[in-house]
Amino acid sequence: MIHLDTWWMRWRKYCDFQWDKQAFPEHQHFINKLHQQNLKLSLWMQPYISIESELFETGKNLNYFVKRPDGSIYVIDYGLSLAPRPDGIIRTAGVQEGWNAPVAIIDLTNSVAYSWFQDLMRPVLREGVDVFKTDFGEDIPEDAVFCNGQSGQTMHNLYPLLYNKAVYEVIRQEKGYGLVWSRSGFAGSQRFPVCWSGDPAADWDSLAATIRGGLSLGMSGIPFWSHDIGGYRGMPSAELYVRWAQFGLFCSHSRLHGDSPREPWYFGEKVLSIFKKYVRLRYQFFPYLYSTACESIRSGLPVIRAMPLAFPDDSNVYDKDLQFLFGPLLLVAPVYRPDHRRTVYLPSGRWIDFFTLKEYQGPLNLDLKVSLGRLPIFIRSGAILPMMRQTERIPDQLIDPLILQIYPGKFSLVFNEDEGITQFRIQENADSVTFFITARVKRSFVLRFMKVNRPHRILIMVNGKKVALSTHEVIQFKKYLQVKMPRLSKAVIKIKFN
Repeated sequence: MIHLDTWWMRWRKYCDFQWDKQAFPEHQHFINKLHQQNLKLSLWMQPYISIESELFETGKNLNYFVKRPDGSIYVIDYGLSLAPRPDGIIRTAGVQEGWNAPVAIIDLTNSVAYSWFQDLMRPVLREGVDVFKTDFGEDIPEDAVFCNGQSGQTMHNLYPLLYNKAVYEVIRQEKGYGLVWSRSGFAGSQRFPVCWSGDPAADWDSLAATIRGGLSLGMSGIPFWSHDIGGYRGMPSAELYVRWAQFGLFCSHSRLHGDSPREPWYFGEKVLSIFKKYVRLRYQFFPYLYSTACESIRSGLPVIRAMPLAFPDDSNVYDKDLQFLFGPLLLVAPVYRPDHRRTVYLPSGRWIDFFTLKEYQGPLNLDLKVSLGRLPIFIRSGAILPMMRQTERIPDQLIDPLILQIYPGKFSLVFNEDEGITQFRIQENADSVTFFITARVKRSFVLRFMKVNRPHRILIMVNGKKVALSTHEVIQFKKYLQVKMPRLSKAVIKIKFN
């Protein structure tokens, strides 16, 4: 996804949905070229109309704007009219320096204005734009008067909800799917995903605050959330950028964005190499992430889960606000300090270091010194982790083969995808491990039995019938036993240890 912030429109005329012809003389060709490269396009927007835009007079004459108590249009200064266009210096803008002119607020309680607002977006969406980043919406003066008779005081929280609802609806009407990239919201915003954190500073305290903010939002009923990797305001150091990226790539959505360069190659070869490692891992985790997202839709559980939400009966987790579960299986502990140190709390049970396979028995506090290239990730004992091969694009079709990393223990997993539900189950005994597959669709599997490196015998049954081991590729690696299974929908694999 490529995103364009305010610059796609004419300076000081936000937001009238008119392309800046000097900056984008052939914007349709630009959109088409992105789509030819299998890229999507997101554009910035807000629910305000600049008083310097031609649309201001239209909205004024049609009575589409929020009013003052005396009946005049409520024109406000806000973040973009008070700040200059970004030049690396934080200051108040002069009269003609503002990023935008003062604005009027579209009255979205007026059903005709609501439809007018949606119609402004349709031509851009029909040109091929895929989604809008719905910025602002919170700048509602307390004494403002709305068409429905309510004041700004009572509409302050409701207004951004109406705003994102309007944009979500028109995108669904025009594109066949509903999606926004929103900042402001209220109770009910989970119906109009996705949400992002706003504009944190590029410093270590803001990284920690962003982690806490995302976990808090998840406990408030918002399952899909992200943030600006590296922070938005200011230039992050290479080390901060890596640590923020490691965290950001283990959220439901990931975005590189700021008021200065955020492309990973800008920070040097070492940073680029680490960044690629975690991007590739995120793509390999896509089946697990997508299944978790499906679960989130049904249950309301967020993708990144605060420790008290995941372990409500463990009083030790109530102050652990800088680590989380990524889905139901992976405990992630981002490094949020420049000294490479952090403490990780592992709740009761067996936990396995994702990278080294070292086992730990919780409850346990680990004091770690973490190299820049490492993100502390621990997986539950008995976990069944769906993965896929390395790829540069998310596949549109059934993931085949599906890779399963199976960790010692007893566990069951309901794997969700568009094609239906697949159930996996593992049973571990003193002398054997048994794994069960029950699926609605046929596909091939690559099973990786982690930490299985003892002498063994393998029994495979497909659809209730024993099959010859010669029909499957079995390879013993140092850290796991791999079994490749041909296309099937039901199987039992039993590994007996000598």
